Amino acid sequence: MDHLGLATAYLSLRSLGERWPEEGTSPAPPASPAVAAPTRSRAYTRIDEVNVAAILHVLEGPDTGRLFALSSDQATIGRNAENTIVLNDASVSGVHVRLTRNEQGRFTIQDVSSTNGTFVNGRETRASDLRHGDVIRIGATALSFELRQRSRRIKGSAPGLGSVEVQGTVAPTLITVDIASLSRDELEREYRRSLILNQLDEQLTSAEGSSEMLGAVLDAAMQSSGAQHGLILLLDRKSGEMIPSVARSRREGLRDVGFSKILAFDVASSGEGYVGDPPQERGAPVVVAPFSTTSDTSGVIYLSGPVDGFGTGELRAVEAISRRAGVSLSAARWRVDFEILFGSMFDAIMKTVQAKDVYTRGHSERVRHYSKLLGKELGLGKEELYRLTLGAALHDIGKLGMPDSVLKHNKSPRLTEEQMLEVRKHPQRGAEILRDIPFLADVVPAAELHHEDWDGSGYPHGLAGEDIPLIARIVAVADTYDAITTDRPYQKGKSYEEGHEILRKIAGKRLEPALVEAFISAWYKYRKGPSRKRYVKTTRVDAAATPRAAAAHPGPPEPGPTRSEPVIDDGLSQIIEIG
Repeated sequence: MDHLGLATAYLSLRSLGERWPEEGTSPAPPASPAVAAPTRSRAYTRIDEVNVAAILHVLEGPDTGRLFALSSDQATIGRNAENTIVLNDASVSGVHVRLTRNEQGRFTIQDVSSTNGTFVNGRETRASDLRHGDVIRIGATALSFELRQRSRRIKGSAPGLGSVEVQGTVAPTLITVDIASLSRDELEREYRRSLILNQLDEQLTSAEGSSEMLGAVLDAAMQSSGAQHGLILLLDRKSGEMIPSVARSRREGLRDVGFSKILAFDVASSGEGYVGDPPQERGAPVVVAPFSTTSDTSGVIYLSGPVDGFGTGELRAVEAISRRAGVSLSAARWRVDFEILFGSMFDAIMKTVQAKDVYTRGHSERVRHYSKLLGKELGLGKEELYRLTLGAALHDIGKLGMPDSVLKHNKSPRLTEEQMLEVRKHPQRGAEILRDIPFLADVVPAAELHHEDWDGSGYPHGLAGEDIPLIARIVAVADTYDAITTDRPYQKGKSYEEGHEILRKIAGKRLEPALVEAFISAWYKYRKGPSRKRYVKTTRVDAAATPRAAAAHPGPPEPGPTRSEPVIDDGLSQIIEIG
Protein backbone atom coordinates (compact mmCIF):
# COMPACT_ATOMS: atom_id res chain seq x y z
CA MET A 1 0.00 0.00 0.00
CA ASP A 2 1.39 3.45 -0.86
CA HIS A 3 1.86 6.17 1.74
CA LEU A 4 -1.29 8.06 0.87
CA GLY A 5 -3.39 4.90 1.01
CA LEU A 6 -1.93 3.92 4.35
CA ALA A 7 -2.51 7.39 5.77
CA THR A 8 -6.10 7.39 4.52
CA ALA A 9 -6.76 3.96 6.03
CA TYR A 10 -5.19 5.12 9.26
CA LEU A 11 -7.40 8.18 9.42
CA SER A 12 -10.50 6.17 8.54
CA LEU A 13 -9.92 3.93 11.55
CA ARG A 14 -9.15 6.79 13.88
CA SER A 15 -11.88 9.41 13.62
CA LEU A 16 -10.06 12.55 12.64
CA GLY A 17 -9.09 14.58 15.65
CA GLU A 18 -10.72 12.22 18.19
CA ARG A 19 -8.82 10.44 20.92
CA TRP A 20 -8.62 6.65 20.55
CA PRO A 21 -11.28 5.22 22.91
CA GLU A 22 -10.01 3.86 26.17
CA GLU A 23 -10.23 0.09 26.63
CA GLY A 24 -13.76 -0.97 27.55
CA THR A 25 -15.39 2.22 26.31
CA SER A 26 -17.23 3.08 23.14
CA PRO A 27 -16.14 5.71 20.67
CA ALA A 28 -17.79 9.10 20.99
CA PRO A 29 -20.68 9.56 18.57
CA PRO A 30 -20.00 11.71 15.52
CA ALA A 31 -20.83 15.39 15.73
CA SER A 32 -24.19 16.35 14.31
CA PRO A 33 -23.98 18.14 10.96
CA ALA A 34 -26.18 20.81 12.47
CA VAL A 35 -23.55 21.77 15.04
CA ALA A 36 -20.36 20.89 13.17
CA ALA A 37 -18.27 23.86 12.09
CA PRO A 38 -17.02 22.91 8.64
CA THR A 39 -15.02 26.11 8.19
CA ARG A 40 -12.67 25.36 11.08
CA SER A 41 -10.37 22.44 11.74
CA ARG A 42 -11.60 21.25 15.14
CA ALA A 43 -10.72 18.26 17.25
CA TYR A 44 -14.05 16.50 16.65
CA THR A 45 -14.54 17.13 12.91
CA ARG A 46 -14.72 13.97 10.80
CA ILE A 47 -12.62 13.68 7.65
CA ASP A 48 -15.58 13.30 5.27
CA GLU A 49 -17.26 16.52 6.45
CA VAL A 50 -14.65 18.99 5.24
CA ASN A 51 -12.32 19.60 2.33
CA VAL A 52 -9.15 18.68 4.21
CA ALA A 53 -5.95 20.14 2.76
CA ALA A 54 -3.51 18.87 5.39
CA ILE A 55 -3.34 16.88 8.60
CA LEU A 56 -1.38 17.51 11.79
CA HIS A 57 -0.60 14.33 13.73
CA VAL A 58 0.65 14.76 17.31
CA LEU A 59 3.67 12.48 17.72
CA GLU A 60 4.86 13.61 21.16
CA GLY A 61 3.47 15.61 24.07
CA PRO A 62 0.33 15.59 26.23
CA ASP A 63 -1.89 15.23 23.13
CA THR A 64 0.02 12.31 21.58
CA GLY A 65 -2.15 10.41 19.10
CA ARG A 66 -4.52 13.25 18.28
CA LEU A 67 -4.99 14.33 14.67
CA PHE A 68 -6.20 17.70 13.38
CA ALA A 69 -7.51 18.51 9.91
CA LEU A 70 -6.59 21.81 8.25
CA SER A 71 -9.38 22.88 5.94
CA SER A 72 -9.25 26.69 5.95
CA ASP A 73 -6.61 29.06 4.61
CA GLN A 74 -5.54 30.17 8.09
CA ALA A 75 -5.24 28.45 11.44
CA THR A 76 -3.60 29.13 14.77
CA ILE A 77 -2.16 26.66 17.25
CA GLY A 78 -1.74 27.38 20.94
CA ARG A 79 -2.91 26.85 24.49
CA ASN A 80 -5.77 29.38 24.52
CA ALA A 81 -9.31 28.26 23.73
CA GLU A 82 -9.75 30.71 20.84
CA ASN A 83 -7.12 28.93 18.74
CA THR A 84 -8.15 26.81 15.78
CA ILE A 85 -6.14 23.95 17.31
CA VAL A 86 -5.91 23.89 21.11
CA LEU A 87 -3.08 21.90 22.74
CA ASN A 88 -2.99 20.76 26.37
CA ASP A 89 0.71 21.62 26.66
CA ALA A 90 1.74 24.11 29.37
CA SER A 91 5.00 24.87 27.53
CA VAL A 92 3.10 26.06 24.44
CA SER A 93 2.29 29.80 24.28
CA GLY A 94 -1.26 31.13 24.27
CA VAL A 95 -1.11 31.68 20.52
CA HIS A 96 2.08 29.93 19.46
CA VAL A 97 2.06 29.66 15.64
CA ARG A 98 -0.05 30.69 12.68
CA LEU A 99 -0.48 28.48 9.59
CA THR A 100 -1.36 30.13 6.27
CA ARG A 101 -2.22 28.49 2.94
CA ASN A 102 -1.56 30.36 -0.34
CA GLU A 103 -3.40 30.08 -3.66
CA GLN A 104 -1.13 27.23 -4.79
CA GLY A 105 -2.12 25.19 -1.72
CA ARG A 106 1.25 25.57 0.05
CA PHE A 107 1.33 26.13 3.80
CA THR A 108 3.57 28.55 5.70
CA ILE A 109 4.19 28.39 9.45
CA GLN A 110 4.92 31.58 11.39
CA ASP A 111 5.96 31.91 15.02
CA VAL A 112 3.71 34.40 16.88
CA SER A 113 6.24 35.75 19.41
CA SER A 114 6.20 32.49 21.36
CA THR A 115 8.18 31.95 24.54
CA ASN A 116 9.88 28.67 23.66
CA GLY A 117 10.26 29.11 19.90
CA THR A 118 9.13 27.06 16.91
CA PHE A 119 11.21 24.31 15.30
CA VAL A 120 10.78 22.58 11.93
CA ASN A 121 12.83 19.40 11.45
CA GLY A 122 15.01 20.39 14.40
CA ARG A 123 15.79 23.92 13.20
CA GLU A 124 14.36 27.00 14.88
CA THR A 125 12.39 29.24 12.54
CA ARG A 126 10.41 32.46 12.64
CA ALA A 127 8.67 31.68 9.36
CA SER A 128 9.12 28.94 6.78
CA ASP A 129 7.29 26.94 4.14
CA LEU A 130 6.03 23.49 5.17
CA ARG A 131 6.58 20.34 3.14
CA HIS A 132 4.91 16.96 3.34
CA GLY A 133 6.48 14.98 6.20
CA ASP A 134 7.93 17.96 8.11
CA VAL A 135 8.01 17.62 11.90
CA ILE A 136 6.98 20.73 13.85
CA ARG A 137 8.00 21.09 17.51
CA ILE A 138 6.41 23.70 19.78
CA GLY A 139 7.02 23.36 23.49
CA ALA A 140 6.90 19.67 24.42
CA THR A 141 4.65 18.84 21.47
CA ALA A 142 5.85 17.37 18.16
CA LEU A 143 3.46 17.26 15.20
CA SER A 144 3.94 15.78 11.75
CA PHE A 145 2.60 17.80 8.82
CA GLU A 146 0.92 15.72 6.10
CA LEU A 147 -0.41 17.24 2.88
CA ARG A 148 -3.42 15.55 1.33
CA GLN A 149 -4.04 15.35 -2.41
CA ARG A 150 -6.83 17.67 -3.43
CA SER A 151 -8.47 18.71 -6.67
CA ARG A 152 -7.65 22.14 -8.08
CA ARG A 153 -9.15 24.35 -10.74
CA ILE A 154 -7.16 24.38 -14.00
CA LYS A 155 -6.97 27.69 -15.86
CA GLY A 156 -6.52 27.66 -19.61
CA SER A 157 -8.07 28.37 -22.96
CA ALA A 158 -6.87 25.53 -25.20
CA PRO A 159 -9.95 24.03 -26.91
CA GLY A 160 -10.74 20.38 -27.51
CA LEU A 161 -9.88 17.11 -25.86
CA GLY A 162 -6.95 14.80 -26.47
CA SER A 163 -6.87 11.02 -26.60
CA VAL A 164 -4.19 8.34 -26.36
CA GLU A 165 -4.47 4.71 -27.38
CA VAL A 166 -4.87 2.39 -24.37
CA GLN A 167 -1.90 0.03 -24.28
CA GLY A 168 -2.86 -2.14 -21.34
CA THR A 169 -5.07 -2.56 -18.31
CA VAL A 170 -4.25 -2.18 -14.64
CA ALA A 171 -4.52 -5.28 -12.51
CA PRO A 172 -7.64 -5.09 -10.29
CA THR A 173 -5.55 -5.37 -7.14
CA LEU A 174 -1.90 -4.36 -6.89
CA ILE A 175 -1.40 -4.54 -3.14
CA THR A 176 -3.77 -5.78 -0.48
CA VAL A 177 -3.43 -5.12 3.23
CA ASP A 178 -5.94 -6.31 5.78
CA ILE A 179 -6.20 -3.06 7.72
CA ALA A 180 -8.89 -4.46 10.00
CA SER A 181 -6.48 -7.10 11.29
CA LEU A 182 -3.92 -4.52 12.44
CA SER A 183 -3.90 -3.51 16.07
CA ARG A 184 -3.72 0.09 17.16
CA ASP A 185 0.02 -0.18 17.88
CA GLU A 186 0.71 -1.88 14.54
CA LEU A 187 -1.19 0.77 12.63
CA GLU A 188 0.64 3.52 14.48
CA ARG A 189 3.97 1.82 13.69
CA GLU A 190 3.15 1.46 9.98
CA TYR A 191 2.12 5.08 9.78
CA ARG A 192 5.40 6.23 11.36
CA ARG A 193 7.32 4.06 8.91
CA SER A 194 5.54 5.73 6.01
CA LEU A 195 6.67 9.11 7.36
CA ILE A 196 10.25 7.85 7.61
CA LEU A 197 10.15 6.70 3.98
CA ASN A 198 8.83 10.08 2.86
CA GLN A 199 11.60 11.91 4.70
CA LEU A 200 14.21 9.50 3.33
CA ASP A 201 13.08 10.23 -0.23
CA GLU A 202 13.73 13.93 0.34
CA GLN A 203 17.12 13.28 1.96
CA LEU A 204 18.26 11.04 -0.89
CA THR A 205 17.22 13.66 -3.43
CA SER A 206 19.36 16.37 -1.79
CA ALA A 207 22.29 14.16 -0.67
CA GLU A 208 25.71 14.95 -2.08
CA GLY A 209 27.59 11.76 -2.80
CA SER A 210 27.08 8.11 -1.96
CA SER A 211 28.47 8.42 1.60
CA GLU A 212 25.77 10.89 2.59
CA MET A 213 23.15 8.71 0.89
CA LEU A 214 24.21 5.58 2.75
CA GLY A 215 24.21 7.46 6.07
CA ALA A 216 20.63 8.62 5.48
CA VAL A 217 19.56 5.09 4.49
CA LEU A 218 21.05 3.54 7.64
CA ASP A 219 19.50 6.19 9.90
CA ALA A 220 16.08 5.55 8.36
CA ALA A 221 16.45 1.77 8.69
CA MET A 222 17.35 2.02 12.39
CA GLN A 223 14.46 4.41 13.10
CA SER A 224 11.99 2.23 11.23
CA SER A 225 13.05 -1.03 12.91
CA GLY A 226 14.04 0.16 16.39
CA ALA A 227 17.51 -1.39 15.98
CA GLN A 228 20.21 -0.57 18.51
CA HIS A 229 23.13 -1.01 16.11
CA GLY A 230 23.43 -0.93 12.36
CA LEU A 231 25.84 -0.90 9.47
CA ILE A 232 25.88 -1.00 5.69
CA LEU A 233 28.28 -3.40 4.01
CA LEU A 234 29.20 -3.33 0.31
CA LEU A 235 30.22 -6.50 -1.53
CA ASP A 236 33.63 -6.42 -3.21
CA ARG A 237 33.05 -8.83 -6.08
CA LYS A 238 36.75 -9.30 -6.78
CA SER A 239 37.70 -10.42 -3.28
CA GLY A 240 34.27 -11.63 -2.13
CA GLU A 241 34.67 -9.56 1.04
CA MET A 242 31.89 -7.57 2.67
CA ILE A 243 33.36 -4.10 3.24
CA PRO A 244 31.79 -1.96 6.03
CA SER A 245 30.80 1.46 4.68
CA VAL A 246 28.70 3.15 7.39
CA ALA A 247 28.12 2.17 11.04
CA ARG A 248 25.81 3.58 13.71
CA SER A 249 24.92 2.77 17.32
CA ARG A 250 22.45 4.16 19.82
CA ARG A 251 24.81 3.23 22.65
CA GLU A 252 27.13 6.08 23.53
CA GLY A 253 30.82 5.25 23.68
CA LEU A 254 30.52 2.02 21.69
CA ARG A 255 33.61 1.68 19.49
CA ASP A 256 32.78 -1.37 17.36
CA VAL A 257 29.66 -2.97 15.87
CA GLY A 258 29.87 -6.72 15.25
CA PHE A 259 28.35 -8.63 12.34
CA SER A 260 28.35 -12.08 10.76
CA LYS A 261 30.40 -12.08 7.54
CA ILE A 262 28.81 -15.36 6.42
CA LEU A 263 25.27 -14.05 6.87
CA ALA A 264 26.02 -10.71 5.21
CA PHE A 265 27.60 -12.42 2.18
CA ASP A 266 24.74 -14.91 1.89
CA VAL A 267 22.08 -12.18 1.89
CA ALA A 268 24.03 -10.01 -0.58
CA SER A 269 24.58 -12.96 -2.93
CA SER A 270 21.09 -14.48 -2.77
CA GLY A 271 19.12 -11.25 -2.65
CA GLU A 272 16.89 -12.68 0.11
CA GLY A 273 16.46 -10.90 3.45
CA TYR A 274 16.97 -12.55 6.84
CA VAL A 275 15.38 -11.98 10.24
CA GLY A 276 16.14 -13.91 13.43
CA ASP A 277 19.12 -14.94 15.52
CA PRO A 278 22.59 -14.70 13.97
CA PRO A 279 24.05 -18.01 12.64
CA GLN A 280 26.57 -18.31 15.47
CA GLU A 281 23.62 -18.21 17.94
CA ARG A 282 25.38 -15.53 19.94
CA GLY A 283 24.52 -11.88 20.21
CA ALA A 284 21.35 -9.90 19.66
CA PRO A 285 18.75 -10.79 17.00
CA VAL A 286 19.39 -9.36 13.55
CA VAL A 287 17.56 -8.25 10.43
CA VAL A 288 19.55 -8.14 7.18
CA ALA A 289 18.16 -6.72 3.92
CA PRO A 290 19.92 -6.77 0.53
CA PHE A 291 20.16 -3.97 -1.98
CA SER A 292 21.62 -3.74 -5.45
CA THR A 293 22.08 -1.11 -8.13
CA THR A 294 21.94 -1.19 -11.91
CA SER A 295 25.74 -1.44 -11.85
CA ASP A 296 27.76 -4.14 -10.12
CA THR A 297 27.34 -2.56 -6.68
CA SER A 298 25.47 -4.61 -4.10
CA GLY A 299 25.39 -4.84 -0.34
CA VAL A 300 23.28 -5.24 2.77
CA ILE A 301 21.71 -3.23 5.56
CA TYR A 302 22.68 -5.16 8.71
CA LEU A 303 20.81 -4.31 11.94
CA SER A 304 21.01 -5.84 15.41
CA GLY A 305 18.96 -5.50 18.61
CA PRO A 306 16.59 -4.90 20.30
CA VAL A 307 16.62 -7.65 22.91
CA ASP A 308 13.04 -8.74 22.19
CA GLY A 309 13.97 -9.37 18.56
CA PHE A 310 12.67 -8.43 15.14
CA GLY A 311 9.67 -9.67 13.21
CA THR A 312 8.63 -9.87 9.58
CA GLY A 313 7.27 -6.32 9.86
CA GLU A 314 10.75 -4.99 10.58
CA LEU A 315 12.24 -6.98 7.69
CA ARG A 316 9.57 -5.67 5.33
CA ALA A 317 10.20 -2.08 6.46
CA VAL A 318 13.98 -2.37 6.04
CA GLU A 319 13.58 -4.02 2.63
CA ALA A 320 11.45 -1.07 1.50
CA ILE A 321 14.28 1.23 2.55
CA SER A 322 16.91 -0.95 0.86
CA ARG A 323 15.02 -0.74 -2.43
CA ARG A 324 15.21 3.03 -2.26
CA ALA A 325 18.93 2.76 -1.51
CA GLY A 326 19.46 0.72 -4.66
CA VAL A 327 17.56 3.16 -6.88
CA SER A 328 19.29 6.23 -5.42
CA LEU A 329 22.77 4.72 -5.63
CA SER A 330 22.10 3.77 -9.25
CA ALA A 331 21.15 7.37 -10.00
CA ALA A 332 24.23 8.65 -8.17
CA ARG A 333 26.44 6.26 -10.14
CA TRP A 334 24.86 7.48 -13.36
CA ARG A 335 25.63 11.08 -12.41
CA VAL A 336 29.27 10.20 -11.72
CA ASP A 337 29.54 8.39 -15.07
CA PHE A 338 27.96 11.37 -16.79
CA GLU A 339 30.40 13.78 -15.13
CA ILE A 340 33.32 11.61 -16.27
CA LEU A 341 31.92 11.55 -19.81
CA PHE A 342 31.29 15.28 -19.75
CA GLY A 343 34.81 15.90 -18.43
CA SER A 344 36.25 13.93 -21.33
CA MET A 345 34.11 15.87 -23.82
CA PHE A 346 35.12 19.15 -22.19
CA ASP A 347 38.83 18.26 -22.41
CA ALA A 348 38.41 17.38 -26.08
CA ILE A 349 36.70 20.72 -26.78
CA MET A 350 39.42 22.68 -24.97
CA LYS A 351 42.20 20.84 -26.80
CA THR A 352 40.52 21.73 -30.09
CA VAL A 353 40.40 25.42 -29.15
CA GLN A 354 43.98 25.37 -27.86
CA ALA A 355 45.25 23.69 -31.01
CA LYS A 356 43.94 26.61 -33.05
CA ASP A 357 45.08 29.40 -30.72
CA VAL A 358 48.33 28.95 -28.77
CA TYR A 359 47.53 31.89 -26.50
CA THR A 360 44.20 30.32 -25.47
CA ARG A 361 46.11 27.27 -24.17
CA GLY A 362 46.88 28.91 -20.83
CA HIS A 363 44.42 31.79 -21.03
CA SER A 364 41.23 29.74 -20.54
CA GLU A 365 42.69 27.92 -17.54
CA ARG A 366 43.74 31.18 -15.88
CA VAL A 367 40.42 32.91 -16.58
CA ARG A 368 38.69 29.89 -15.06
CA HIS A 369 40.88 30.16 -11.95
CA TYR A 370 40.47 33.93 -11.57
CA SER A 371 36.70 33.66 -12.04
CA LYS A 372 36.44 30.99 -9.35
CA LEU A 373 38.55 33.17 -7.05
CA LEU A 374 36.18 36.09 -7.52
CA GLY A 375 33.09 33.89 -7.24
CA LYS A 376 34.25 32.58 -3.86
CA GLU A 377 34.90 36.12 -2.67
CA LEU A 378 31.33 37.03 -3.64
CA GLY A 379 29.97 34.05 -1.67
CA LEU A 380 28.48 32.15 -4.60
CA GLY A 381 27.06 28.71 -3.81
CA LYS A 382 28.43 25.41 -5.03
CA GLU A 383 26.15 25.16 -8.08
CA GLU A 384 26.75 28.78 -9.07
CA LEU A 385 30.52 28.31 -8.76
CA TYR A 386 30.34 25.21 -10.94
CA ARG A 387 28.47 27.07 -13.68
CA LEU A 388 30.81 30.04 -13.38
CA THR A 389 34.02 28.02 -13.75
CA LEU A 390 32.54 26.04 -16.62
CA GLY A 391 31.47 29.20 -18.42
CA ALA A 392 34.83 30.85 -17.79
CA ALA A 393 36.70 27.90 -19.28
CA LEU A 394 34.48 28.00 -22.39
CA HIS A 395 34.25 31.79 -22.76
CA ASP A 396 36.46 31.88 -25.88
CA ILE A 397 35.07 28.78 -27.60
CA GLY A 398 33.75 31.05 -30.34
CA LYS A 399 37.33 31.55 -31.53
CA LEU A 400 36.99 28.16 -33.21
CA GLY A 401 35.24 30.04 -36.01
CA MET A 402 37.89 32.75 -36.40
CA PRO A 403 40.27 32.68 -39.38
CA ASP A 404 43.86 31.62 -38.64
CA SER A 405 45.07 34.91 -40.10
CA VAL A 406 43.44 36.72 -37.19
CA LEU A 407 44.25 34.22 -34.43
CA LYS A 408 47.93 34.01 -35.38
CA HIS A 409 48.33 37.75 -35.86
CA ASN A 410 51.50 38.34 -33.81
CA LYS A 411 53.60 41.02 -35.47
CA SER A 412 51.91 44.00 -33.81
CA PRO A 413 49.08 44.65 -31.38
CA ARG A 414 47.12 46.55 -34.00
CA LEU A 415 44.45 44.74 -35.98
CA THR A 416 42.90 46.07 -39.13
CA GLU A 417 39.27 47.16 -39.08
CA GLU A 418 38.33 44.03 -40.99
CA GLN A 419 40.19 41.83 -38.49
CA MET A 420 38.52 43.58 -35.55
CA LEU A 421 35.11 42.93 -37.07
CA GLU A 422 36.03 39.25 -37.26
CA VAL A 423 37.23 39.22 -33.63
CA ARG A 424 33.98 40.77 -32.45
CA LYS A 425 32.02 37.87 -33.90
CA HIS A 426 33.53 35.27 -31.55
CA PRO A 427 31.17 35.89 -28.56
CA GLN A 428 28.06 35.19 -30.63
CA ARG A 429 29.70 32.23 -32.35
CA GLY A 430 30.48 30.81 -28.93
CA ALA A 431 26.87 31.30 -27.84
CA GLU A 432 25.64 29.48 -30.96
CA ILE A 433 27.90 26.51 -30.17
CA LEU A 434 26.89 26.25 -26.50
CA ARG A 435 23.19 27.01 -26.94
CA ASP A 436 22.64 23.74 -28.79
CA ILE A 437 24.02 21.70 -25.85
CA PRO A 438 21.18 21.41 -23.26
CA PHE A 439 23.33 21.11 -20.13
CA LEU A 440 25.47 24.11 -21.15
CA ALA A 441 22.57 26.54 -21.63
CA ASP A 442 23.26 28.22 -18.27
CA VAL A 443 26.80 29.21 -19.28
CA VAL A 444 25.93 30.80 -22.65
CA PRO A 445 26.12 34.38 -21.18
CA ALA A 446 29.77 33.79 -20.21
CA ALA A 447 30.67 33.20 -23.86
CA GLU A 448 28.28 35.69 -25.45
CA LEU A 449 28.51 38.67 -23.09
CA HIS A 450 32.00 38.73 -21.53
CA HIS A 451 32.99 41.65 -23.80
CA GLU A 452 30.03 43.81 -22.78
CA ASP A 453 31.25 46.90 -20.89
CA TRP A 454 29.84 48.30 -17.65
CA ASP A 455 29.21 51.69 -19.33
CA GLY A 456 27.42 50.13 -22.33
CA SER A 457 30.22 50.62 -24.87
CA GLY A 458 31.06 46.92 -25.32
CA TYR A 459 29.96 44.30 -27.80
CA PRO A 460 28.04 42.45 -29.21
CA HIS A 461 24.79 43.97 -27.81
CA GLY A 462 25.89 47.15 -26.02
CA LEU A 463 24.45 46.06 -22.67
CA ALA A 464 25.28 48.13 -19.58
CA GLY A 465 25.41 47.76 -15.80
CA GLU A 466 23.38 44.99 -14.22
CA ASP A 467 21.68 44.23 -17.53
CA ILE A 468 24.84 42.20 -18.11
CA PRO A 469 24.44 38.84 -16.29
CA LEU A 470 26.68 38.38 -13.25
CA ILE A 471 28.49 35.38 -14.77
CA ALA A 472 29.55 37.55 -17.74
CA ARG A 473 30.63 40.48 -15.51
CA ILE A 474 32.82 38.16 -13.44
CA VAL A 475 34.42 36.53 -16.49
CA ALA A 476 35.04 40.01 -17.93
CA VAL A 477 37.17 40.95 -14.90
CA ALA A 478 39.12 37.68 -15.05
CA ASP A 479 39.56 37.87 -18.83
CA THR A 480 40.75 41.48 -18.70
CA TYR A 481 43.21 40.86 -15.87
CA ASP A 482 44.80 37.94 -17.69
CA ALA A 483 45.02 39.95 -20.93
CA ILE A 484 46.85 42.72 -19.05
CA THR A 485 49.35 40.52 -17.18
CA THR A 486 50.16 37.99 -19.90
CA ASP A 487 53.09 38.16 -22.31
CA ARG A 488 52.29 38.54 -25.99
CA PRO A 489 54.78 38.08 -28.85
CA TYR A 490 54.65 41.82 -29.37
CA GLN A 491 54.23 43.09 -25.81
CA LYS A 492 55.31 42.12 -22.31
CA GLY A 493 52.63 41.54 -19.73
CA LYS A 494 52.26 43.99 -16.86
CA SER A 495 53.18 43.04 -13.31
CA TYR A 496 50.50 41.88 -10.89
CA GLU A 497 50.47 45.26 -9.10
CA GLU A 498 50.25 47.16 -12.38
CA GLY A 499 47.46 44.87 -13.46
CA HIS A 500 45.47 45.74 -10.32
CA GLU A 501 45.97 49.45 -10.90
CA ILE A 502 44.86 49.17 -14.52
CA LEU A 503 41.74 47.29 -13.42
CA ARG A 504 40.92 50.17 -11.07
CA LYS A 505 41.59 52.66 -13.85
CA ILE A 506 39.05 51.07 -16.20
CA ALA A 507 36.51 50.25 -13.46
CA GLY A 508 33.26 52.07 -14.13
CA LYS A 509 34.00 52.05 -17.83
CA ARG A 510 34.74 48.50 -18.93
CA LEU A 511 34.26 46.69 -15.62
CA GLU A 512 31.96 46.82 -12.58
CA PRO A 513 33.85 48.71 -9.82
CA ALA A 514 32.61 46.48 -6.97
CA LEU A 515 33.78 43.34 -8.78
CA VAL A 516 37.20 44.86 -9.44
CA GLU A 517 37.73 45.59 -5.73
CA ALA A 518 36.44 42.14 -4.75
CA PHE A 519 38.83 40.51 -7.24
CA ILE A 520 41.86 42.40 -5.94
CA SER A 521 40.90 41.52 -2.37
CA ALA A 522 40.54 37.84 -3.31
CA TRP A 523 43.82 37.87 -5.24
CA TYR A 524 45.80 39.05 -2.21
CA LYS A 525 43.87 36.75 0.11
CA TYR A 526 44.68 33.54 -1.75
CA ARG A 527 47.55 34.41 -4.12
CA LYS A 528 47.41 31.01 -5.79
CA GLY A 529 46.92 30.27 -9.44
CA PRO A 530 47.76 28.00 -12.35
CA SER A 531 51.30 27.93 -13.63
CA ARG A 532 51.98 30.63 -16.21
CA LYS A 533 55.28 29.28 -17.55
CA ARG A 534 55.84 30.03 -21.23
CA TYR A 535 52.82 32.27 -21.31
CA VAL A 536 53.05 34.76 -18.45
CA LYS A 537 55.57 37.15 -17.07
CA THR A 538 56.16 35.94 -13.50
CA THR A 539 56.54 39.26 -11.70
CA ARG A 540 56.09 38.90 -7.92
CA VAL A 541 54.50 41.33 -5.49
CA ASP A 542 56.60 42.53 -2.59
CA ALA A 543 55.51 40.63 0.54
CA ALA A 544 55.37 43.92 2.42
CA ALA A 545 52.41 44.90 0.29
CA THR A 546 50.33 41.90 1.32
CA PRO A 547 48.95 43.11 4.70
CA ARG A 548 47.71 46.33 3.12
CA ALA A 549 46.11 44.63 0.17
CA ALA A 550 44.52 41.80 2.14
CA ALA A 551 41.82 44.08 3.51
CA ALA A 552 38.25 43.16 2.71
CA HIS A 553 37.95 45.98 0.16
CA PRO A 554 41.41 47.46 -0.44
CA GLY A 555 41.55 51.09 -1.44
CA PRO A 556 44.20 52.85 -3.51
CA PRO A 557 47.86 52.06 -2.68
CA GLU A 558 49.24 53.79 0.40
CA PRO A 559 51.77 56.58 -0.12
CA GLY A 560 55.19 55.23 -0.94
CA PRO A 561 58.12 55.65 -3.27
CA THR A 562 57.21 57.50 -6.45
CA ARG A 563 56.71 55.21 -9.41
CA SER A 564 55.40 55.64 -12.92
CA GLU A 565 51.67 55.08 -13.41
CA PRO A 566 50.86 52.28 -15.85
CA VAL A 567 49.88 53.67 -19.20
CA ILE A 568 46.92 52.26 -21.14
CA ASP A 569 48.14 52.91 -24.67
CA ASP A 570 46.29 51.98 -27.84
CA GLY A 571 48.02 48.62 -28.03
CA LEU A 572 47.07 47.61 -24.48
CA SER A 573 43.57 48.97 -24.99
CA GLN A 574 43.06 46.70 -27.99
CA ILE A 575 44.56 43.71 -26.14
CA ILE A 576 41.99 44.27 -23.38
CA GLU A 577 39.21 44.61 -25.93
CA ILE A 578 39.93 41.36 -27.76
CA GLY A 579 40.89 39.38 -24.62
